[in-house]
Amino acid sequence: MRRWAAIVLVGIGCGQPVVSPAVEPQREPQNLIDAETYTARIAGLRATLARNNVDIDAMPVIERCAGSKCVRCEVANRENTGGVDPTLIDAVAFAFGAYPPSLIAATKLEHVALCRTIRTKGDTDAQPPAGVAILDQHRLLLSVEQWVEGAPQFEYFNIGQVVHHELFHLFDDVTLEDVDHEWEAVNPPSFAYHDPAESDRVRPTGFVNTYATTNAREDRATVFEFLMGQPTKLCEIAQADRTVAEKTKLVWKRIAKIVGNKILRQHAPCVEVLDKPRKRTTPKLTPPPPRKNLPRMR
Repeated sequence: MRRWAAIVLVGIGCGQPVVSPAVEPQREPQNLIDAETYTARIAGLRATLARNNVDIDAMPVIERCAGSKCVRCEVANRENTGGVDPTLIDAVAFAFGAYPPSLIAATKLEHVALCRTIRTKGDTDAQPPAGVAILDQHRLLLSVEQWVEGAPQFEYFNIGQVVHHELFHLFDDVTLEDVDHEWEAVNPPSFAYHDPAESDRVRPTGFVNTYATTNAREDRATVFEFLMGQPTKLCEIAQADRTVAEKTKLVWKRIAKIVGNKILRQHAPCVEVLDKPRKRTTPKLTPPPPRKNLPRMR
């Protein structure tokens, strides 16, 4: 099954998002977040982002097209929060709050939109994405749809990981050229990325999951997502898979140039294991027992 955590939309040219006319709202469940709670949670998220000069998008709909692919975000507001746990908003704020201003500045992030739904046109994948990075607008779209009450629960990622994943796409776009030769050199021999990635649930050697085999950008973003959101799992994989360990070290090195090692060590204390070369294990030799006087063979 393909993982739904990211789609990167590389805009062609710069410009403001198209704001579509408001559409007739669909009937929502009645279990909306109460007004006081919603206002408090959104205020907390807005304050977290404002510390880094990032705005929350408030227009009802955001649309952006690049070539034949278009993305449409129906922005979430209190009137369409039916089934949404208010702690989800806190989780987004917590994820952004984990970063020092220097890293947010390095990504050039300017806008974040909480979307009730995200839909893409011109994409063969039928599954709606949980996040989109619109690179030329320095904007992240985060969908709450996957975590609405009654939706399938995901054991392998959460909305905080979507934040980490999509934010790294912005970082990647700002700091890297189109071809990352250093990254390609780490991949297994004769490996080729494939979009869409195979749906096999078995983790391929050299990758943190199957989705990472889509392309190099998704590969790097998924390693960073695990580093920030599932460090214990990443450490387990890296200790058994040397390629993943090398990829983790590359991502670590690039982020550490901006923020230093402290925040990374807080999230993944097992980095010391990654730094150590593998020891050659030599079997212990048991001394032979004392020689006894054995009968001669005739």
